[in-house]
Amino acid sequence: MENSNETMSVHGEIFINGASCISPQPTFDNTAFLTEVKTHASNKIYAVEPNYSMYLDAIAIRRMSRIVKFGTTAGLMALKDSGIENPDVISTATGYGLLEMSQRFLQDCVASGEGIVSPTTFIQSTHNTVSANIAIIIGCNAHNNTFSQKGFSFESTLYDAFLMMQEGAKKILVGAYEEVGEFNYAAMLQAGELKKEPCNNLETFHYNNNGCILGEGAAFFVLENEKRANTYAKLIGFHTFLNGDNSNFPIEEIEAFFAKQGIETSAVDVVLTGINGNKQSDNVLQNGIEEIFANSTTAAFKHLCGEYMTATAFAFWIAAMMLKTNSVPDVLVLKNANRKPTTILVYNTYLHYHSLMLFQNV
Repeated sequence: MENSNETMSVHGEIFINGASCISPQPTFDNTAFLTEVKTHASNKIYAVEPNYSMYLDAIAIRRMSRIVKFGTTAGLMALKDSGIENPDVISTATGYGLLEMSQRFLQDCVASGEGIVSPTTFIQSTHNTVSANIAIIIGCNAHNNTFSQKGFSFESTLYDAFLMMQEGAKKILVGAYEEVGEFNYAAMLQAGELKKEPCNNLETFHYNNNGCILGEGAAFFVLENEKRANTYAKLIGFHTFLNGDNSNFPIEEIEAFFAKQGIETSAVDVVLTGINGNKQSDNVLQNGIEEIFANSTTAAFKHLCGEYMTATAFAFWIAAMMLKTNSVPDVLVLKNANRKPTTILVYNTYLHYHSLMLFQNV
């Protein structure tokens, strides 16, 4: 593992042995890989939520906020998918966290004249509520971390997983969760980061304007240091870096990453990019990728989930599913090179946060 003030890089095999995803698409059932696609006509899109009573205690559900419910459920279902009851590590990520509950608690304080208020909103206002909730439900007393590093939040859970494996951990639950809230929607709208006019999420890359669509979701994975019968894929390397000038494509950064992995860029079958509908930044990203990965299939994912700080987790789920099913759904494809997905690069960007994740089949 290497790091500096702006970059961190990891090389080594990590096997994905369980997965679960709740998103603005019907993704909760891993047996149906984007065979059904949901259209949204707004600049903010919400998750398609399952029937929580099938997975969580009915009484406990009443005390949970939306993000706690879908984050906890996704984590529990990833564990169930892997066949593991109790992991050695729980490592989660979120950008804005449970900010909505923090606001509600403060509003209750003001409304009551700083008197007595329900403690539930306060208890559920911390970023680590989801990881703690999962640990309480399954009785896990092991290492439990929650990372909130903006566009590197989910990537930080992968670094944590890698380091914990180096220390001897074998079964690690990682995941990310984010919700559309009044605060982050208003902040992004005021900053000019969102599309202001009505828009169709499936057409977002065809609009000739700037701005993106705000999204939400939760995706969790069980990572292990060995292959099993139910393994989805393996993560063989990942890298994060800051690019303060998004008008320039970071070719040197990408080439250096592949050199450290000992893999030619021509070996990449599919590049899953983080373009989000903002024409100015999308053009730079797409042109640069076409230059380096001219013979690869290029695909996108944020028209399905929207933009948010931990959207990389949704891309992680897509890469794992593509390798497990040996397919690339048409709804993802920007340019089809008709190559079977055996090596996949996820290149996500969130403002000036850039991350690379390299996957291979098993």
